[in-house]
Order: sequence, then C-alpha cells, then structure tokens
Amino acid sequence: MEESEINPDVQEKVESLAENASEGTINNAEVKNAETNSENDSVFKRVLENGFDGITTNPNYKLLALLIILLINLSLFFLVGNLGKTFLKNSGILG
Repeated sequence: MEESEINPDVQEKVESLAENASEGTINNAEVKNAETNSENDSVFKRVLENGFDGITTNPNYKLLALLIILLINLSLFFLVGNLGKTFLKNSGILG
C-alpha cells in the first residue's frame, strides 16, 4: 500500500509509537552513559573537573601548583645528586 492509501489515524498512531520507542531508547542510552561515566572517573578527569587541590578549577592555579611541584622535584634531584657526589668523593670511588 502507498502512504496515500493508509488511514491517517492509523498512520499518526504508528508515528507516535515510533517516536515513543526512539525516545525510550535515547533515555536508556543516556542513563547507561551516566552510570558508566560515574563508574569510570579517572584521577586525571577528577583533577581536570575539580582542580588540583579539589577546590579550585582556575587553570592558572592548576599551572601554579604544577610549577611548584616541578621546582620542588628539581631541587630534590640536585640535592640528592650533590649528596651522592660528595659521598663518592669522600669514599675515594670518584676522583
């Protein structure tokens, strides 16, 4: 049958049923995505969303905290390196 031969009332009911079915599928997919997202939160995502300290989301503060951490690591690297170097010199292994 062609569309022109179908009863308009029946066609409206079929269209509304198809729309309801597609909306239900979309809603189910949204619920599943929300559940999956809450279960799969990584540390990286939490830092991006909540900020480095869990309070701020200002990117400048995040970069500042990262810079401070990197400077502390660099200074510790040099400190440990110098301690090791002096130990090796004192023990006679390093000339």
